[in-house]
Amino acid sequence: MDESGTPANALFALNNEGDRLALSEADRIYDAVVIGAGAGGMAAAARLNHYGYRTLLVECRDEVGGRASTVDLEGFKINTGAIVIELGGDNGQAFDELGVDMGTRVARRPLVLKVGKRHVPLMSGPTGAVVKATLHAVGAIARRVPNMRPERGVNASDWVAGLSRSPYLQGVLRNLTTAVFAAEPTDVEAAVFFDYFTKKNALKTYAFHPNGTVGPWQAMAKHFEKTGGTLWLKSTVESFTFNRKGLVDGVIVRRDGQTFRVATSLVVSNAGPLATVSMCGDDHLPSGYPAEVRDWSNPSTLITVNFASRIPLTDVSGLVFFGPTRRLAYAANFTETCPEMAPPGWHLYLGASTPHPATGEFDRDAEVELLLADLREHFPGFDDARILSVEITSGDWPGQRAIAGRDLPQTTPVANIWNVGDGVREWATGGQSACVESARIVTDTIRKYYPATVLRL
Repeated sequence: MDESGTPANALFALNNEGDRLALSEADRIYDAVVIGAGAGGMAAAARLNHYGYRTLLVECRDEVGGRASTVDLEGFKINTGAIVIELGGDNGQAFDELGVDMGTRVARRPLVLKVGKRHVPLMSGPTGAVVKATLHAVGAIARRVPNMRPERGVNASDWVAGLSRSPYLQGVLRNLTTAVFAAEPTDVEAAVFFDYFTKKNALKTYAFHPNGTVGPWQAMAKHFEKTGGTLWLKSTVESFTFNRKGLVDGVIVRRDGQTFRVATSLVVSNAGPLATVSMCGDDHLPSGYPAEVRDWSNPSTLITVNFASRIPLTDVSGLVFFGPTRRLAYAANFTETCPEMAPPGWHLYLGASTPHPATGEFDRDAEVELLLADLREHFPGFDDARILSVEITSGDWPGQRAIAGRDLPQTTPVANIWNVGDGVREWATGGQSACVESARIVTDTIRKYYPATVLRL
């Protein structure tokens, strides 16, 4: 019984007058509720379901994927955030563990660095093998000789300036931190940058999907539902309910015009630490914790231009990182590998940048113009291309919820609530694989301390 005398495992709907109306309990009680179907939430829900937990996944949008999803714009598949799919690391492991085919395709040259007019492969061919081996060797030596590694607290810009005053290197550094961390070099600790690029398999294999970045997550969602998981799209978790011990025992969901309570023993939030605090309510958290999370929150911004042309504008087949530019950090050629992403006869591209500053207020019009100027320079014929959209991911839909290296723990002050996704990634990680890694860590913890069979006793 909760404090109102209501059975803790009951579900109640709230009508417009606020009266409680008992509904059927049979399909409204779950071992775990996962909030948000981005990469971290989708992976957490699928994995919990795979290991026998009755799992409800609640997503406020009409599609899974979060900032790794895709929208259709007049026949063009436009990604909403992430533009490539990582095949290695925790991303690949999660799909293998579930037995789900990602359905991806690897470009002829998945990743190149543009140096002047040259395209240097970073993942393929002899050059790619040398780059990977060199980074791995530097990392291995640094683990034995700690003084090689940058000191904590030094930002990447100052560290590189101490090694060389070359403006060229600073330009490359800015574009690499944009591409990997959605940040500027002054935002990112040098130790994070160094550890990321020198760890084993630092340059993962990137791929595209004919349905856009959302494709693999659609496949995982289909598997999740086919194997017994419950997915509610266009539904919002508004708040949590708590028992006398201060543990969460339910979530209040808004769905199909109704507001009702779903009973659960566990909550995993992919909505970000700030949103999790809001759903908990300050009164259910230790004094000072909500303010700490609000002060911590400092999301970064990405600007992307989606454009298309009837003629090819580049011979790059996959993703390209750029040397020094005004703003353009990376670009992608989708249709050479996945022509299904555009109507017949069209070539689909994307160019991306972070503004200055990457966090906080900036001149939007000026930053977009700087990106467009770079695209004109690096994509001859750009002026005749069709600009499909200019997307600015910031605020509630940020490039990243936290600058790499400043992530919060996956745990919260409430023992049966966890966060996953960006904002709670492990040290020196990035991309979707980092979000999936956080989901693996959390779900392994749940399996260890909250076995599905025990929850139902």
